[in-house]
Amino acid sequence: MKRLLSAIILSVMLMSFPATALAEGGGIIRGKVNYQGKPLEGAYVYLYSGYEAGFGEGAAYKAGPTGADGVFAAETGGGSYYLIAKKFVSGKEGPLAAGDYFAFYGGNPVKAGPGEEINIGINCSPIMAESGGRAGGGTGIKGNVSVDGKPLPQARVTLYQDGESIFRGIGYASVMTNADGDFAFSLSPGSYFVVARKRAGNDKMGPLTEGDLFAFAHTNPVVVDEGSYTTVSMNAVTKLLKVKESGQEVTLGGTVKAGETTVSGTVKGPSGKPAAGVFVSAYRDSMMIYKPDFISGVTGEDGKYTVTLSEGGEYFIGARNTIGGPAEKGELLGRYAGNEDHSVIIKDGEKLTDIDIVVEAVE
Repeated sequence: MKRLLSAIILSVMLMSFPATALAEGGGIIRGKVNYQGKPLEGAYVYLYSGYEAGFGEGAAYKAGPTGADGVFAAETGGGSYYLIAKKFVSGKEGPLAAGDYFAFYGGNPVKAGPGEEINIGINCSPIMAESGGRAGGGTGIKGNVSVDGKPLPQARVTLYQDGESIFRGIGYASVMTNADGDFAFSLSPGSYFVVARKRAGNDKMGPLTEGDLFAFAHTNPVVVDEGSYTTVSMNAVTKLLKVKESGQEVTLGGTVKAGETTVSGTVKGPSGKPAAGVFVSAYRDSMMIYKPDFISGVTGEDGKYTVTLSEGGEYFIGARNTIGGPAEKGELLGRYAGNEDHSVIIKDGEKLTDIDIVVEAVE
């Protein structure tokens, strides 16, 4: 009876919030679209299979418009998707304009395999009137970052030349906004993705957490022409908790089903005691010198960690108390010693345990 009732509820939700197509045997991505913590009615959620062409036309799936509760649901054919939420104040779909609502889900891409269900929360913000345009006096990008319409100082604005890093990590270039929320880059002509973040805590790396601020330019990729500055305005939103307390996890590789494919263990110091304050990273690259593909939360006093992966494969496991750049003297650093190349082989849905790592201070 419970299964029948669940099937009826799912059917009603998918009828109320239709996708452009329902794929047999696919996964379900559902959630709620909000603005300032309240449900946003009349929003559409678009699912794109890639980032290269931007997020205008060409969505693989669409759900909406949302009702008064802001809820959406889309059934997909599996795989990973970039989720974009939009609300058109005119009521008609088209190019975004000032006053429309926009959001790039900060946990993109979202992966829902066959039979899997992912629940997320998307926080929108209105597009500011001064967005877009050109300014003379050089070549590059100038802009402003706000939050709730007010300037956001000390936000880090990062440029990416493509989405290979899923718009995470150090990027091509970065600057901090000034007291008025303004920023500027002198650049060569080309296309760039513009992202802004401001963390509420002291974490410098890893997925954004509750209370952190995030902005993604709705005009991405931003085109820079010779002899002019392209002007960009971004309105940051606060990172929301997931709709459910469990069921998925936001990683550096995107949002995946929690606990499905994991590597876990304990980080220890040279004496064998648990080491706190350490991140464990999983790399697809055996050199282990660039941005990690997946990363754990920081270890506590027990030294325990779990890295959630989007899929099985070969990964190279390392641990460090800082992320990014060459390791400096005094930092804690270690690599999994169970294999000479520090690797593990894991299958989809497998949980590797007791992958312990010893860290030592760099001399």
